Amino acid sequence: MTIFWVLVTIAVYLVGRKLSFKWASPFTNVVFLSTTFLITLLLLFDQPYSVYEPAKDLITILLGPATVALGLPLYRNLPTLLARAKRALSAILAGTVSTILVAVLVGTALTLTDKVLIGLSVKSVTAPIALELARQLQGDAALAASITVACGILGAMIGPMILTIFHVSDPFTRGLALGTISHGIGTAQAATEHPLSGATGGAAMGLSAIFTSFLLPYLLPLFFSI
Repeated sequence: MTIFWVLVTIAVYLVGRKLSFKWASPFTNVVFLSTTFLITLLLLFDQPYSVYEPAKDLITILLGPATVALGLPLYRNLPTLLARAKRALSAILAGTVSTILVAVLVGTALTLTDKVLIGLSVKSVTAPIALELARQLQGDAALAASITVACGILGAMIGPMILTIFHVSDPFTRGLALGTISHGIGTAQAATEHPLSGATGGAAMGLSAIFTSFLLPYLLPLFFSI
């Protein structure tokens, strides 16, 4: 059964990828389509998530090599990255701080609980780091992971459209924005646009996670006790 669901996942991904190339739209984002298809299949066949979970665990093993593979576009575009390093660092830092503050301020205005606010505050870092940060800040790790994945998909879906609306066409800048707000999912989307976007997205994803890890313990106490 595990192999069956692995093969189904691959097939769904390939179909989603084909549709995303044929009809460019926020709703044809390959991650969004694949997730929607798989959930629909589980519901149609009345299968609990526990049936799919072993396949998920097997596929997740590939996240490590996939993350390491992001180093290749970084290496290939290293001269460009170094030439614009100061501006890139300041942009990533500003993006990291602003995404935390906006999430917590909006959540506070909506009178959300502290655990939800912690989950929102880590939404823009990659899931493993979000999980660990949520645990250390006495938040709900499962909730943080869910919010992180959802925000990653949402950012990859509408992020490119928003950047286009504001006439941001520079691959370097688009990659920075998507990597900062949408971690790995946004970086994967950026890589489909341009190799340089993928490279800067990977750098932004890593650096924003580092900045968040250092800054979050100092920023959150400004809003509530942890």
